[in-house]
Amino acid sequence: MPATMIRLVLCLLALALPSRLTGQGSEPLRKTDLIRLLSTALISRGEIAGLIRRNCLAFRPTERDWADLRDLGADADVMSSVGGCTARTSTPRGGAAPRGPAPELLPVSAALEAVPLASRVTAAAGSDVVIRVQARRGETPEPGVRLALRGGSGIPGAPARNPEAVTTDSGLAVFHVAAGPRVQTYRLEVLTGGGAVLPGRPTIALAVVAAAPAGADIQPQRLDLGREEGAVTVQVDVRDAFGNPVPDEPVELQPQSAQMGLPPDTRSTDSLGRTAFTIQASAVRHPGRIAVRVRGQALGLVEAFLAGPVSSARSGFLAGSEQRGVAGTSLPAPLLFEARSPSGRPLPGRLVAFQAQNARIAPDSAVTDSMGQAKVDVTLGTRAGSAVITATVEAIQLPETVLVLPGVPVELWLERAGTRVDRGRIAVQLGVPFALTLRARDEYGNLVPTAPLSRTLQDARRAFNTPWQLVKLVSVQSDSLATVLTFKPIALGTTDLTIVAGLRASVSVDVVRSGH
Repeated sequence: MPATMIRLVLCLLALALPSRLTGQGSEPLRKTDLIRLLSTALISRGEIAGLIRRNCLAFRPTERDWADLRDLGADADVMSSVGGCTARTSTPRGGAAPRGPAPELLPVSAALEAVPLASRVTAAAGSDVVIRVQARRGETPEPGVRLALRGGSGIPGAPARNPEAVTTDSGLAVFHVAAGPRVQTYRLEVLTGGGAVLPGRPTIALAVVAAAPAGADIQPQRLDLGREEGAVTVQVDVRDAFGNPVPDEPVELQPQSAQMGLPPDTRSTDSLGRTAFTIQASAVRHPGRIAVRVRGQALGLVEAFLAGPVSSARSGFLAGSEQRGVAGTSLPAPLLFEARSPSGRPLPGRLVAFQAQNARIAPDSAVTDSMGQAKVDVTLGTRAGSAVITATVEAIQLPETVLVLPGVPVELWLERAGTRVDRGRIAVQLGVPFALTLRARDEYGNLVPTAPLSRTLQDARRAFNTPWQLVKLVSVQSDSLATVLTFKPIALGTTDLTIVAGLRASVSVDVVRSGH
């Protein structure tokens, strides 16, 4: 902090403290004054000790007060100054009690207040944290008051009851709170032990941050490096013992042998606990191991050895039965891309960029693992037909086509001579066969093959062709996207033709004599 800024902060602090604390007078310090001074990081302990020696104290410290002073960070100089002040104000042997400052009178209207010594407390996940709150009426500490922290029971792993504490003679309540295992900020409000709200609704923000690094996920763990190749990427995810990402943590990549030709490199993790190192393959002279270190501790190793460039003939997506799916749905398994050298060896550490047509993908890039493989999740588009996923590694582009099937039909309709007639009325001649085409489509408007319906309709012919029907179902023929139903009118009159195959389509038919 610049010197001007420090002077400004000290001036503001001086204005915030009572004049008797910053002046050169001899008015004794009250207990609340001493607590406030020790809670301020901008005033040194030496200055506090000198102030005590000059002005002395307006109270006689109890055993509990001595413990509170130590708890607030009073050093030996401060403690000896308090002890010397106490000795000066002690009653002389055989004499009367010295005249001390008159006790302060608490106004009847003074309300109970609770003042957190820190409005924000930071703790590592899984640790125990101490939260201190001072209770007072006006400027007088209030001992023996039971306080509670509302919201403490909501911390994972905490007791079902909110933390409670009773104030000491100095008016200090010391709460012991277990920080949960998750990185999160909790809002704790100070209440009375009976649950009453205090003036100003004092609160403390308990910020739980990641604990010390306990492990790292390193990808890839094996690097095939070629002398004429470009850069490869090593990604490191640092986690604590609870699985929380550890942000802003320096991670060192250190070759175990100087003969490898790689200089050590240090990168800090981002907000997700991740960092990535780029290794120029051309800089590697010899194979070897590369250690990943955090705070001096090795959390993993990367094996580096030499190999050749990516082969377009030997690399590509691995075929499988999962490379087809219904429009608008995700493939049941990720697509697996494999990068290999001309000799067929897998190539780890290669950055693969993915692009898609008629589909969505995640992630849009990945680094091949120790087997030279990278995965990409695919959600198919809404257009039936095909989706194309393209992987780009180095200067090579390798596409993969995924079959996009129509979804479940949501609508059936009938056509006659290319005109839609369902929910309408048609006229046919007695004894003259006529054809109706049955079609279906899904929720995205894709035509759905009706061939699976043909067997159902074939089975329904006998039940349909009853003696009282005016038309007879002669044949059912299906192609890939439509089913043609051929009928023959056998009696005059009007009837409704209804096709039921999960869904329903119908048309009214008037059978008339020939020539009408």
